[in-house]
Amino acid sequence: MPKLETLNALVGGYINMEYQLPNGSRVKFLDDGATYLGNQLESELESGRCFGIAANADFILVCTYEENGENPELIVYKKR
Repeated sequence: MPKLETLNALVGGYINMEYQLPNGSRVKFLDDGATYLGNQLESELESGRCFGIAANADFILVCTYEENGENPELIVYKKR
């Protein structure tokens, strides 16, 4: 994975993807009206996939997804 060097202000409604949990339910973790710090990094191992990072003072979320946010997969959601 490339080195993350900057964080950008991101609107929740733009980055709030729906993830499927192991029990089959689908859930969104972010508030569409909030602003988060984050960035997108292209995967060096899998062509066409990106890593997304979003955080605020209370949590960090790391995910992977395809172009236009398709097929998102939650990697880590860690609250303080």
